[in-house]
Amino acid sequence: MSNLSITIASDANVFCRCGVNAELKISGTQLNTGRRFFCCKNTKRRGGCNYFPWYDDEILPQAKRIIWGLLKRIKSYEQERKKEWR
Repeated sequence: MSNLSITIASDANVFCRCGVNAELKISGTQLNTGRRFFCCKNTKRRGGCNYFPWYDDEILPQAKRIIWGLLKRIKSYEQERKKEWR
């Protein structure tokens, strides 16, 4: 599974150092699977401020392993289904 994040809706009025309403995202990395964080909407290449505070407390190591294992299993099932439909 690749390193990714998903943007989710938030009612929080959190602003980055650019003064822009920060986005709330969900981490998809193995180290922080499912953990939410705020970030600047502007990429660093577009002059963003690289704002990055965590929204959630750190997930327990056992929970991380379980979540990551389940996500890998889901991805495997999705790949199998794609092969069946071809």
